[in-house]
Amino acid sequence: MTLISDFLENSSRNFPKKTALIYKDTKYTYQELQNEVKKKSLFFSKFQKNSVISLLFENSPEFIISYLGILKSACVAHIVPPNISTSNLREQIISTNPVSIVSSHELFPKLSIIENPKIEQIEYSEIKSRYAEERTADVLDYAYLIYTSGTTSKAKGVPITHQNSVFTTNNIVKILNYNNSDIDVLPLPLSHSFGLGCLHTSICVGSTLILHKNMINTAEIFSSMNEYSATTFAAVPASLTKLTKYQLSEITDVFKNLRLIMTNSTSIPSNTIKEYKKILEHGIIATYYGLTEASRSTFMIFDNDEKFNSVGTPPDQVEIRINNETNSESGEIWIKGPNVIQKYWNNPEADSNLENNWLRTGDLGKLDENGYLYLLGRLDDIINIGGEKLLPQDIESVVKVLSDVEEAVAIPMKHETFGNTVKLLIKKTNYSKITKTEILSYCIKNLERYKIPTKIEFVDDFPKTSYGKIKRFMLK
Repeated sequence: MTLISDFLENSSRNFPKKTALIYKDTKYTYQELQNEVKKKSLFFSKFQKNSVISLLFENSPEFIISYLGILKSACVAHIVPPNISTSNLREQIISTNPVSIVSSHELFPKLSIIENPKIEQIEYSEIKSRYAEERTADVLDYAYLIYTSGTTSKAKGVPITHQNSVFTTNNIVKILNYNNSDIDVLPLPLSHSFGLGCLHTSICVGSTLILHKNMINTAEIFSSMNEYSATTFAAVPASLTKLTKYQLSEITDVFKNLRLIMTNSTSIPSNTIKEYKKILEHGIIATYYGLTEASRSTFMIFDNDEKFNSVGTPPDQVEIRINNETNSESGEIWIKGPNVIQKYWNNPEADSNLENNWLRTGDLGKLDENGYLYLLGRLDDIINIGGEKLLPQDIESVVKVLSDVEEAVAIPMKHETFGNTVKLLIKKTNYSKITKTEILSYCIKNLERYKIPTKIEFVDDFPKTSYGKIKRFMLK
């Protein structure tokens, strides 16, 4: 069976002189990229097979080369977000116990907190070529290790096998028709499964990947899309929504060659989808549902207005089940399939979420009669108001319709009689003058009585993961 490292090897054989990677002014052909990866793999081969090697990089060619070099050497890449806090870095290093940690020059000072002298600290520029016999991983070996974003609890280590990732990549290619003529623009962090999956897809089919450091410099991203006539673009829903609010006049021209916009399953407003459907005259917008533990468990191509709130259906061999104890149509989403991990990293407590090859996601959802999945929220986020069960999204989706509201979060607030009531936290858009009274009046007109917040607060920002997801547990 295929390994992740085989993707690049096959594409370098089939398209040796084709541009594989563009980052700012740097370009690599597939043959050049494969040569660099091979050099690094021989260096990493000095460590025993299946050893863990940590990586601390921002998006860059150096990260991609190091990552693929580790996999080609049959070791395991522990991918660390570049903006990780000192305390979380220390915790992850203790938990993974890597033989080495490789970093860019810019981030190398962060490694000063590592106290274990047995962990070899390597700056990327110090990696030298060495002779070693090539070796091969097994498809069931771990390829990489990512810690979950920790929106509801402490982050957990999630080890992904080559088989997990190859299965997922093949589904992305098949369902979304990726091919070697694509020009893929990627501003997502490679330290997360969404961005990493886009990398795997690109090198699998032999397309050209235009990598960006992040989503901040919109002008630079738009410039690259124009210059290289980009055909695919990947971004989180929040970024897509912001683009429609602030740069809609430019988007139509910039996106004229796009055949696909890919996003993920964080709530995306239906009006945003409609805007992009108008812009992409000959293209599609698609989303997926998944977790780090079970990537791309469903796919949804938005071609039916009635299904805009759905995250789609599972691919072949992936099963979705709604588990509930009350015979209601909604319940916890369980996932089973070749994309699902076998266990967490040194975490028996978290392993209780894996039962007979089913992953208990902690997400609340429902399936319609045609097998389409709808996300309703997190089980941990349900607010119980005098016996009435309320999902935060029931309030947030209504309030976010207001143009003055950039973000909204509903959380429980203790109440002597009802157990809980709703507290609504609002981040206003720039220059907004909307008042709490105006928001409350809007809620009274548009929400059932028990859903109306008893307290409204304005906030400057929300605590978020490195992937931009709001850490609700820190607000409760």
